[in-house]
Amino acid sequence: MLFVTPWMLDGGIERTIEVKVPWLAGRGHRTEVTAWRVAETLAGSPNPTLAALAAAGVPFHPLPPPGRLGLVGTARRVAARARRARADVVIGHELRANVVVLLAKVLTAGRLRAIVQTHNEPATYRATGASARLLQMGRALYRLADGAVAVSDYLRRAHLEVFGGDPDRVVTIHNPMEIGRIAAAAHTPIGAPEGAPFIVACGRLTAVKGFDDLIRAFALVRQRHRLRLVILGDGPDRAALLRTAREAGVEEEVDLPGFVANPFAWFGRARCFVLSSRSEGLANVLLEAMAAGAPIVSSRCGGAEEVVEHGRTGLLYPPGDVEALARALGTVVEDPGRAGALALGARKRVQDFAEERILPRLERYYLHPSSAAALCSTASLSGSTVQFTE
Repeated sequence: MLFVTPWMLDGGIERTIEVKVPWLAGRGHRTEVTAWRVAETLAGSPNPTLAALAAAGVPFHPLPPPGRLGLVGTARRVAARARRARADVVIGHELRANVVVLLAKVLTAGRLRAIVQTHNEPATYRATGASARLLQMGRALYRLADGAVAVSDYLRRAHLEVFGGDPDRVVTIHNPMEIGRIAAAAHTPIGAPEGAPFIVACGRLTAVKGFDDLIRAFALVRQRHRLRLVILGDGPDRAALLRTAREAGVEEEVDLPGFVANPFAWFGRARCFVLSSRSEGLANVLLEAMAAGAPIVSSRCGGAEEVVEHGRTGLLYPPGDVEALARALGTVVEDPGRAGALALGARKRVQDFAEERILPRLERYYLHPSSAAALCSTASLSGSTVQFTE
């Protein structure tokens, strides 16, 4: 199995690869991973996903960035890598890598089995740099996939609406969570701050994560309570978020420590974890915070509503509604009994996403994506002409 991802940085796709690929290797499958945006270190420490792959004996092959031929050139390299590895199936992750593996299938006249996997809502693609040409490529190529996995029912519906395809051939398989490891890591002293109680969030510092909304909501709650706000992660909006904190009068109470190797220790000690995203497929970090024992406050963004039941496993609010977010934060901070009940409900709910439940299903699907015909027949590739250079 050759796994293809556009990046090997510090996001949710990397965490999923970190869990599933070593498990599959331990099951006796030959596995390899390749990517073309790779960070060997994160905040001065070794990239944990690369370290996990190395520890499991899984080869990782970095690719050069797309050049003059764009993703077609990258697809040629992936096809060559698949031939050398004698891969039976190539699995893409997210739009660019999905397009690459499907182009690789075309370039090999259908000799590769290609499975696409979607993690983010299509509405976010343009905001994160996807061109109209790339979306056109996706719509033209997704019908050639031998299988398609969405990590939430919400994403499954959204991708069918945008890219089309037979609904019976697209499955929902949630991301697997290492519940025991996360719970243990949540109780370690590493990285958690001392002093004032704090609220925590985590993710790439980009607009879609809604951290500016969180800072403004925190400023309202901070008027009544002695609190800090910690936002873990890094990204292009760091300076803008610091400016938002300064304008809201909470610059001294907002911490942006960047990437941390063990965010679970922060989750386990926080008064609550906040997912403030304006759009999400199904955020790994939300499930991780639930496993770490944090009370949850989340926007009603996409797949979050499949995980969080308002009032039982967390509190939900409309994305972008700063005052509603502030009210939810106030509820958790002011009522420890309510917060504890929400955390208990979250810990029970997240068991449904435990790796021992999810990984065997994922393995079966990778090996046999459909008991019926694939999304298209190999014969249909003989007349395909794909001439895109994204």
